[in-house]
Amino acid sequence: MTHGYGQQGGPAGGFGAPPPAFQPAPPPPPPVVPGPEFVAADEYNGLVVDSEGAHFEQGPHAIDLPWSRLRTVHFQPLPSGLSVTAVTHDGPVFACQVRARRRSQVATWSAELGAVLQHYLQGR
Repeated sequence: MTHGYGQQGGPAGGFGAPPPAFQPAPPPPPPVVPGPEFVAADEYNGLVVDSEGAHFEQGPHAIDLPWSRLRTVHFQPLPSGLSVTAVTHDGPVFACQVRARRRSQVATWSAELGAVLQHYLQGR
């Protein structure tokens, strides 16, 4: 059997089996449902609690703690501000303190953060 130019003994009559069909793209992750959020910051520290979890910043250090990693989040009003503690499922505990400029700010933060935490922690 003679082969023409460019044929190397492949299957007769074409280019072989067709390529496999394209696989459909995996579905996109579900969107983060917006919910209530709490934000507090002072000159050096800050914290955010929202639908994604808790974010703490202390000076140059920061950590994002998604709700799937958190067992619970506690807060305590202090005379000078607010202390927030996040407890993870695997053991580590993270804390962040934010100073308030006015004593009345502590009461406002406490009420707002309490409502936000209740929203995200209910049913746990």
